[in-house]
Amino acid sequence: MKSKKTVMIGTALVLLLTFSAGVSAASTLERIQANLNHGISFLLNGQAWTAKDANGAKAVPISYKGTTYVPLRAVAEATGADIRYDAAKQQISITTGPIAETPGKGERVPFSENNVSHFKWSYYTSGITRNKEDLRFGETQYETAFVVSGVNSAGQGFAFKVKEGTKKIGVLVGLKTQKSDRIYSGTYTISDKEGQALATGKVENGTVVENVLVLPNNTTELYVKFTGPAGEDATGYVLWDESWLEN
Repeated sequence: MKSKKTVMIGTALVLLLTFSAGVSAASTLERIQANLNHGISFLLNGQAWTAKDANGAKAVPISYKGTTYVPLRAVAEATGADIRYDAAKQQISITTGPIAETPGKGERVPFSENNVSHFKWSYYTSGITRNKEDLRFGETQYETAFVVSGVNSAGQGFAFKVKEGTKKIGVLVGLKTQKSDRIYSGTYTISDKEGQALATGKVENGTVVENVLVLPNNTTELYVKFTGPAGEDATGYVLWDESWLEN
């Protein structure tokens, strides 16, 4: 009886990419003699799995000099990796984990961990918060924000980065004091790393203000500074939920 081999998909396999490389790749191709191995089956996370080609047909593994080759795209898609082929460069890129959101031209994409990031600016105490109590403004419950505490007449702020190629962003700014019934207002400025002010405004206690910024070329770093009355202790926010990027 012919034995049937079972291959566990993993790093032990050398993977064969099933992209169409085109005529330009002819000079880099080398002819070999290999065998289609119909005796191999696959388990993906303990379950039977069949590799398929770009047309959805079963892709039979290839055996060559003791190594088993299977379609790279099939394995990548089955295991959640993102795979792309640049025909001009004859280059394959594989990305694992979260895929950064890249908006199409004129398309708006909400702030997320994939396209914005916080970084510390000077001595200010800042970061990212998901505290629901802090992120409730009026009747609206927000989920995530950049945040800086201790806002007073000395000014406090934070900085964040956006993806390269971003042309325009929407920034929802908020301000809060510990005493929600107190009449209080502050000002804010959003600048690039050269100190050029891209947006300025006034925000009342417990409210939010929307800003739309057209970014100078190659701008990826933005600095947000809040200022309030002397002796106060307010908190400034940029709320992700209604902030966005556009390229």
